[in-house]
Amino acid sequence: METKALIRKRVLEMRDGMPLGERSEKNRKIAERVMKHPAYRKAGSLLTYVSYKSEADTLVLIEHALKNGKKVYCPKVSGREMEFYRIASQDDLEDGYRGIREPRNRNEERMFRAGIKWGENLMLMPGSVFDKERNRIGYGGGYYDRYLETHTGLTVMALCYEMQVQERIPTERHDRKPDIVITECHGYESAGD
Repeated sequence: METKALIRKRVLEMRDGMPLGERSEKNRKIAERVMKHPAYRKAGSLLTYVSYKSEADTLVLIEHALKNGKKVYCPKVSGREMEFYRIASQDDLEDGYRGIREPRNRNEERMFRAGIKWGENLMLMPGSVFDKERNRIGYGGGYYDRYLETHTGLTVMALCYEMQVQERIPTERHDRKPDIVITECHGYESAGD
């Protein structure tokens, strides 16, 4: 079996090479699937990555969530840790770690705190590669794995293009897999594992 690094490199090269028109259409379909999903509809709080380069787009979902009264939180990386801070609009974002847009206002009062009932907090997670069992290869930093070790009570939904879903990928003990993976074609969901 290929190593995680080789699989990541191969799949990200394919994703980066996708024509813009095709990516735009796939992003539209992914957003529609997310907005129709019960986990999104019932979520009062949305913790979401801010899409970067060729990642599955979240900007439409951020806008939709804000317009529909959901509390929206985006990540800020500091060293090896990541926290989510509430934004009121996309104007609250600025260029941060590796050029990825992050919340500008990062005071403690705006930080996400767990404690709301299960199912009311939805996290949208990025990734480079997934498989049909929802295993995930991230970007190599381990930020989401570490965050999810200490922040429970979140329903985790990963967004990607179908081309990023492989039959089977290698996993490690510390890897956290999402409850749901949404592509432009499918929704891969937990069957109670």
